[in-house]
Amino acid sequence: MCGELDDNVQIGQDLLDRFKVMSRMMGLSDPQEKAAVSPTSGPKALASAAGRARYMDQLFNAGLTRALADSAAADPEETIDALASQTIAFARLAGFLAGQLPPEADLFRAAMEAFMAGHAETGRLTAQYRRDQDEAHGHSHEDHEHEHDHSHSHDHHHHGHSH
Repeated sequence: MCGELDDNVQIGQDLLDRFKVMSRMMGLSDPQEKAAVSPTSGPKALASAAGRARYMDQLFNAGLTRALADSAAADPEETIDALASQTIAFARLAGFLAGQLPPEADLFRAAMEAFMAGHAETGRLTAQYRRDQDEAHGHSHEDHEHEHDHSHSHDHHHHGHSH
């Protein structure tokens, strides 16, 4: 049980680190910095596609900021639970809001497409993050090779396991 809890803490920490990086990649500042809502935000010019897109980005960023702050505030072994709870709560919220609209607004397809797009975005950002990490670490790997060549201890481990 203890090992499992440690795994959860490690997985949660990794998730949180990745979540923070992705949020920065999407142009989101740290939640602490964004204490006040700027007076320029809010629903404006919604008759235009650009106005709607801007408002949706603001709402998305506000929700993302809240999700990130809550995930960071959760107990380390409950980071995964926090993210899962947020996923379901925001999906329920989307369904609830869609239910307020007249049936002819029929947002089901648009909402599902947005859900799928958000899910795909994580995959795209993950790939980009990995590329960035590889580039960043490309240099440091070489440095470490040279530093530690004389004292590589990997060989010792393998002899014990080779039965």
